[in-house]
Amino acid sequence: MKIRFLLINLMLLMLLAACGDNTATNSSASGKIKVVATTSVIADMAKNVAGDRAEIYAILKPGRDAHDYEPTAEDSKALANAQLVLSNGLGLEAWLDKTVQNSGTKAALVKLSDGVSVQKTAQGDTDPHIWHSPDNGKIMVDNIAKGLAKVDAAGSATYEANATTYKAQIDDTTRQMKTLLDTIPADRRKLVTNHEAFTYFAAQFNLKIVGSIIPSFDSTAEPSAQALTELVKSIKAEKVPAIFTETTINPKLAEQISKEAGVKIFSNLYGDALGEPGSEGETYLKMLLSNARNIANGLK
Repeated sequence: MKIRFLLINLMLLMLLAACGDNTATNSSASGKIKVVATTSVIADMAKNVAGDRAEIYAILKPGRDAHDYEPTAEDSKALANAQLVLSNGLGLEAWLDKTVQNSGTKAALVKLSDGVSVQKTAQGDTDPHIWHSPDNGKIMVDNIAKGLAKVDAAGSATYEANATTYKAQIDDTTRQMKTLLDTIPADRRKLVTNHEAFTYFAAQFNLKIVGSIIPSFDSTAEPSAQALTELVKSIKAEKVPAIFTETTINPKLAEQISKEAGVKIFSNLYGDALGEPGSEGETYLKMLLSNARNIANGLK
């Protein structure tokens, strides 16, 4: 009896072990690919292209500025386990190369700025904020689809189809943006923002960049007193109707410039990051439309 009892227990243990092995194998075979996106904008794009075939981890969460970010241990772990890393490039993520190296990741690295016609800021620096042009957004989407297909060839047709659908949505959003921005009179199509993040937006929608409160693409830079004085002069000389603040930057300096120049101030442009869930800028498409709406309202 005792021997029989031991044999039954042994058989049960073997059966459970076999079931456990099968579960692990099935999970591995059908598991989603792991993708790390450096920004909230890129993460949202990647979710639209990948659908349910990938697990997307965003290093920068909504409302977080890329320029002053310090990666965490959680970010390093996500990078180490990733099969694909999607970045903006053009100097936006100054912290990324070292973080990737330290993580020891074997992931494929894709820069979404590849193929974009680069714009320079008023200071002569490369502007990395490429996504503010919807046309550039479509290039980024294509780069995401190619990157996903590189690490998951079986899903390439799905990624291509999703990218096509998403780009059509971007085109529809672009038409809505143009309708809004076309209401701005020719002599009022002049833009002043917190920092030099809207070069591509202005180029696509025929707006003139008069200046920025922080004369740099880096929102952590500090403007000199002389630079602020010159900006006030330019705003008055150009008869700029309003200045715009961004959600990730302290509006204190903008408020000071607004008073000195005697112009209105409009808040809530989404410059470096998407908005929190439930906000007007919670997705890439909503962010584009919200920025266009706010700029049109401020300059009309």
